Amino acid sequence: MTKLTGGSSDYYKVQVEDPTSGGQPYMAECNDIIEALSMEFDVANAFKATWRIAAGRQGHGKPGTTEVYDAEKVIFFGQRMLARAKRKAAATK
Repeated sequence: MTKLTGGSSDYYKVQVEDPTSGGQPYMAECNDIIEALSMEFDVANAFKATWRIAAGRQGHGKPGTTEVYDAEKVIFFGQRMLARAKRKAAATK
């Protein structure tokens, strides 16, 4: 079992063997993508939960979590994202 330390973990990394834009294979890390896209807290947490679901299906998930747990996190943070988007839309009317 993977020891959880609070630092970067292998379940947040994925090898991209055949990049769609061409080029050489590379290792992508969840947090690098989050930072590169300047994701807000709720968006980042929904993304990480989705990432863990997909990684778990490949046998590389976060120890101690389940697909149901992460799906519930996606819904929770998705609701926060929707509420923020609605507030923003209402403010620009």
